[in-house]
Amino acid sequence: MRHDLQLVQTQTLKLTMTQELRQAISLLQYSTLDLIPFLQEQALENPLLELKTQETYASSYQQRKGNSDSEFTIENVGYDKESIRDYIEAQILLDKTITKTERNYVEKILPYLDDNGYFTESTSFIAQQIKVNEHTVDTLIQLVQGLEPAGVGARNLQECILLQLKRLPKRSRVAEEIIEEHFHLFAEKAWKTLSKQTGYSLKEIQEVSDLIVTLEPKPGIRYGSNDHAKYIIPDLYVTEINHEWIVSLNDELIPQIEINEIYANHLNGDDGRYIQEKIQHCHWLIRSLDYRKQTLIRVMEEIVRLQHSFFVNGPSFLKPLTLRVIAERLDVHESTVSRATKEKYVQTPYGLFELKYFFSQGYVTTLDEEKSSRQVKEVLQSIIEKENKQKPYSDQKLTTLLKKEYSIDISRRTVAKYREQLHIPSSSQRKRYD
Repeated sequence: MRHDLQLVQTQTLKLTMTQELRQAISLLQYSTLDLIPFLQEQALENPLLELKTQETYASSYQQRKGNSDSEFTIENVGYDKESIRDYIEAQILLDKTITKTERNYVEKILPYLDDNGYFTESTSFIAQQIKVNEHTVDTLIQLVQGLEPAGVGARNLQECILLQLKRLPKRSRVAEEIIEEHFHLFAEKAWKTLSKQTGYSLKEIQEVSDLIVTLEPKPGIRYGSNDHAKYIIPDLYVTEINHEWIVSLNDELIPQIEINEIYANHLNGDDGRYIQEKIQHCHWLIRSLDYRKQTLIRVMEEIVRLQHSFFVNGPSFLKPLTLRVIAERLDVHESTVSRATKEKYVQTPYGLFELKYFFSQGYVTTLDEEKSSRQVKEVLQSIIEKENKQKPYSDQKLTTLLKKEYSIDISRRTVAKYREQLHIPSSSQRKRYD
């Protein structure tokens, strides 16, 4: 009987520990900024849980900045950036030639203007939504197209380019004709066919292409969206102190957890069990945060060891690395490393990097040297930049050059994939006719 009781207690303890560990691991997925609202939510649900905000972030940041050669970088600054719709609305309010009725209707169609500055819904759909006829919608869209920036209010890329061409101080009749009447041939770079149909030389078509690339295919992109911008701050710091790399967690923004002693002292009575559960929850949260801290630091320390060349010499010395390698070295599951690196950023002497930046598949060269896919892409881009633009390399030729001159043996299919990921067009599309 006693043995059975001990067995039940052991199983219950194991179950509790398993659940607690699972919950602790779940906290790994939160970045520093995501963790704060989570803790605030926990405090709302638990009257015994008090959050003590730390006031040391600004001073500690300045101290780190003073001790580091690199300047702290914040991307995507967290403020409400004016959207393209806001900008259009401001213009119609200031333009005295636009009537009040026109202004009211333009405001009704602005929700259908996307962040790139395009009206992507059909004229009939917009007309149905705002309860006017299609002719009125066309008139309103033309009104928007007359505003800034040039190209805004277009319904497709062809119209966007045409709107910008017609606004140029020195208009190009050739460019306007080609885009208006032969856009698909031009876009598909079927230039020889285009030359035969129009009578323009390949050199003239090339000049049109050079002009088009100076235009903005997404005129609204420089403006913000309706979404709130998001701060990106480091979750971790890696600094060099006395020739040693030190990893530290950016926990100054994370509130400290304290237990409300007034409530905690009322363990007797009807509320005793409830209070005990809430106290246990506080202790679980404290342990989970400590587990998160230790795991993040351990993972980052291992990255520093395996990517030592990066931290000493810079990004071009990044080596191939996978989540599995880190997991095996730390004796944890690969999913744990995945959670620990998800949407986390580290401040290094070379700037702010997302942790996933340090992970990439590698290739063994014919010289038995490992190169990361990122390094291979850099080499590939360099080759293409130096090629003869009138006789650009095919993917097969690039494959041969990589193997012959750089000892990188990868397939033509991989070369094509990397080229596309670099947003580099095919050889036929790169060909110039100067």
